[in-house]
Amino acid sequence: MESEERYLMSLPFSDVLALNIHLKDTRPGTELDAFIAELVRRWLRIDKERLAIRRDGPAMHGFQWKNLFLPEGTHLRTTYNQIVEFAKVEGDYIFSDDGAALTPSQFANRYAQGRNAWRFIWLRFPGNDYWIRASDCRRSIKPV
Repeated sequence: MESEERYLMSLPFSDVLALNIHLKDTRPGTELDAFIAELVRRWLRIDKERLAIRRDGPAMHGFQWKNLFLPEGTHLRTTYNQIVEFAKVEGDYIFSDDGAALTPSQFANRYAQGRNAWRFIWLRFPGNDYWIRASDCRRSIKPV
């Protein structure tokens, strides 16, 4: 088994202790080092997206969902009975984690029927740290 090269870091003990207690309460069995490494990878991915947007401008590709444009790199999330699913806009299409090309309605209704995609899909646009409900995005768009 190959071992990955490590770098020793110094963090305030109180922060490490608080995180370790929190992980034991919320994610039993999660290793502190692995959790921190994953946080750093996620932050770096998001920060690289932000830098690309500042450097290159907004994406030219994306998915047009009625009056809402989802630029390439937009993440979608939906939940049904504690099943959380993710998808991402790649090129001009939405692809689920299993590689299926879907419309927003198909994505929202994979495990249930009759769900309004605007209400059950949350979006995270490229460079953003937060998720926003699709219906809230839709309401914030001013008609032309």
